[in-house]
Amino acid sequence: MGAFGAANGWDRILNYRTLNSGDKDMVGLDCLPGERVVQRAVLVRKKLSTSEGGGWLAGTLFCTYFRLAFVPQDAPRRKDDGDPVLLGDHDVALTSIEKVVAVGPSRAKHVTPSSSLRSAPEQLVLYCRDMRVLCFLFDRLTPPAQVMQMTYTLARAYQPLSPRTVCSFQNATLGNTEMKQLLSNRRRDPDMNWFEGVADWEAELERTGAVGWRVSSVNDRFEMAPSLPRYNVVPHRVLDTELKRTFAHFHEGRIPRWCWRHPAGSDLLRTAGFQNNIYHEKDDIRNLESLLFGGQQRCVVVELGEEMPTLGEVQLAHTRLRALCLGDISSSLSVPDEKWLSSLEATRWLDHVRCCLKKAAEVACLLRDGHLTVILQEPEDRDMNCVVCSLVQVMSDPHCRTRQGLQGLVQKEWVAAGHPFLSRGNCYRHRDRDREEAPVFLLFLDCVWQLWAQFPSYFQLTEEYLLVLQDSTHLPLYCTYLHDCQRERSRRSQHLPQSYTPINGWREGLAGDSYPMDPPFPPVWDWALWYSPERRERFTHPVAMPTLPLPVLNGDLIVSQSDGTPGRVFLLSRGGFSSPSFLLPWRGGGGGVMGGASSVPARRNHRLAPPPESSAGLERLLAGVATPPSGPQEPLLPLLFSPCVGIWRACYLRGALQAQAFCHPPPLPGHPVEILAREVEQLRERLASAGRVSGELETPDREVGLDQKDNNGALFLGPESQSSVFTLLDSLQNSDLAELESTVLFSAT
Repeated sequence: MGAFGAANGWDRILNYRTLNSGDKDMVGLDCLPGERVVQRAVLVRKKLSTSEGGGWLAGTLFCTYFRLAFVPQDAPRRKDDGDPVLLGDHDVALTSIEKVVAVGPSRAKHVTPSSSLRSAPEQLVLYCRDMRVLCFLFDRLTPPAQVMQMTYTLARAYQPLSPRTVCSFQNATLGNTEMKQLLSNRRRDPDMNWFEGVADWEAELERTGAVGWRVSSVNDRFEMAPSLPRYNVVPHRVLDTELKRTFAHFHEGRIPRWCWRHPAGSDLLRTAGFQNNIYHEKDDIRNLESLLFGGQQRCVVVELGEEMPTLGEVQLAHTRLRALCLGDISSSLSVPDEKWLSSLEATRWLDHVRCCLKKAAEVACLLRDGHLTVILQEPEDRDMNCVVCSLVQVMSDPHCRTRQGLQGLVQKEWVAAGHPFLSRGNCYRHRDRDREEAPVFLLFLDCVWQLWAQFPSYFQLTEEYLLVLQDSTHLPLYCTYLHDCQRERSRRSQHLPQSYTPINGWREGLAGDSYPMDPPFPPVWDWALWYSPERRERFTHPVAMPTLPLPVLNGDLIVSQSDGTPGRVFLLSRGGFSSPSFLLPWRGGGGGVMGGASSVPARRNHRLAPPPESSAGLERLLAGVATPPSGPQEPLLPLLFSPCVGIWRACYLRGALQAQAFCHPPPLPGHPVEILAREVEQLRERLASAGRVSGELETPDREVGLDQKDNNGALFLGPESQSSVFTLLDSLQNSDLAELESTVLFSAT
């Protein structure tokens, strides 16, 4: 069979002769509204992952213009009156496929649109963008023509991934009349806060008991700051007429805004960097300090631009992590077992995770002291501010550890705050946006998983939920991820092809605009549209919610400073405090009212600055002892030592070739991580059995137990009771098991 060109690959699929998919009895697949089957292969077996039970599952493989669907032999039929599920448990969207490898009797070959095969492959191995590796084995009775057509169809479908390809995929999936009607009848989740209107922000102020703050609509037309939301929470004393004068003092107009109030009385704010070339008048200074202090006497600025990883470092670390965890069966290059851990450390991904957790823990400890404002400052206020601000609330607010609470948190600190999801994800694969691409949101999800792994009983959401949220970022069908700010989402939802710039104002969009106006995209939080009820039940588990403080209506109490004396401003850097003169451009160093723009001192590099004053209390709290909250004001302080911040095994290693081996049944024993996990479970069963026998014989407990030796994760038998053994095994299974397994992964070799 000849090679197929890549220029019009997607159009060829759409124009390809499709099978009659009007009835499942004819093709065997429950098709979506308007969906058509392009190719089908019978007598196929899928390799199941360990979480799916392992082994092989027999069924039929279908390829449509939207997804690759695998239907088991005895799969139940969908009810006629039930809503369709876009992706089944064994389905994968075509745009989620990154590489197709055809495995033959003697070699494995990476298949591209220009490839040609001499014979039908025995297996297809699909590498997905969400770290999955899917393996399909064709039976000897499978018609070779079906195998060849399926292979070439997949090669044409996922490559090349261009803007035209993604737009065609979106319109083919959601653009037909039946699907538009289905999406128009969907209703939003009433139990979560979407942070799109004044009432949503007022509800958050009431929930947290914040006083002295109000919701401002001065940016209703996105004229003050195009990347900020319509509504922002500012101090009650600052009027809108005064607020308009402050936007020019900050990068892209991203002024200090209220995010969250701690039960102890502290407020968390976020802002962009100062525009130091702006002349600071006396009225402007008063309004600026009102924004920064928010009615408090103390203000701590946490500068994130110097200590947090850059976008390039995050992108490079994630690329190295993918290459290490996925591997490539079509290449002879592989990482030796004895070098796997050092290669994992060399990716620096876990270093970035640890850095974000450490900074968030420092901020959480500051807020717990009460009666101060903590301001997170980043040059553009659109990346690391989102990560740290969200992590602080997950650590300190039990509501954010529920499913609806975390979804509302993402809406508030990421979607509404203007995190550039489209640029960071670069799903349209624009070459001019390669420098802006970085999985910042995936870094945040990894940090949330680290907290969940160390304190699972404090979360209502499960690891299954974090996995589907991670997978959703790789599918370009959600309005949540297809825009960079609320202005773009509003413009698209209202079908107004306009854009705004501070110089040109509002103007009509160009004909070649890369944002398609049709079809309507659903939000990512509409889980019923994507997953079955059985899958959604695994997203949460019951957890006791603590008693929250009584809410105080916004505006009933205005907290003001006791006198007109300006409050003190500190800088938190490298775990200590300092009060540099260059922190506020209008204070000291010639940067006051009469200093002018030219006399403002340049910002110094905190990494080269002299060590700041030590904060003994903060260092003591972050000395490496995990602290579960003992009350509503106590944050979750995670362990930050290297053995405690482990790799997210269920996410990154679910596609490991050792676990999803491209072999014929019976499968190989499995990945060493899975083997170690089974050995730990067997040890638990043996200890439990020994305990029951001991109880029946009424013999006294023996002093047998396990003690944690040091930071390297070495474990030794020690003089502890049998109950301590069970307690330690529980903690290992829930928190440090992933890192412990990685530590001893290759000790046998």
